[in-house]
Amino acid sequence: MTPDRSLGTGAYYDFDDYAGFVRRIAVLVIDSTVLLLAGVALWLMILAMCWNLAPAHDPSGIFFVLWVSLAWIYLVPLKRSRFRTIAYRLLGLMIVTTKGERPSLFTMTFRMLMWLFGPFNFLIDLIWLGADTEGQSLRDCYAGTYVLRNGAEPIGFAPVHLTRYNGVGLTLAYPRVCRPVTTTRVSE
Repeated sequence: MTPDRSLGTGAYYDFDDYAGFVRRIAVLVIDSTVLLLAGVALWLMILAMCWNLAPAHDPSGIFFVLWVSLAWIYLVPLKRSRFRTIAYRLLGLMIVTTKGERPSLFTMTFRMLMWLFGPFNFLIDLIWLGADTEGQSLRDCYAGTYVLRNGAEPIGFAPVHLTRYNGVGLTLAYPRVCRPVTTTRVSE
């Protein structure tokens, strides 16, 4: 019987190559801190410029547009590039698609927007991350991405199948690389 490859094939990696729970939490803390500090610096610059030019003008609209743009640049093009975000560089991580390639801007934007607009909340995503064998959060599962140690190489390629889960009041279905089951022979 030939395996179903209608959804294509994807890469899988050594279990030690996937970013663990603690590293992923560290990424959230570090990158959130960087974005917060960048937002404060941006606010102070805009406030100083507007104070000198038009003291009665409310600069919050300008700040919001610039800060969202800055956050997108940091979390999408920079994170997927070879330069990576500060957290990814400090922790030696990279992000790839399930095909083992650099994610597209669309994929990374979709992944980022899942934090903002759901359908999962932060707690469910973290619980899932701690239980997933491939070290994927739910947004990684739906975006088709892995967070790996920098320089990790695939150990093989396997068919992608639609995987279904029921739990935490959710019924989930998403494409997943089905790594082959290795059997060890017991000597008699």
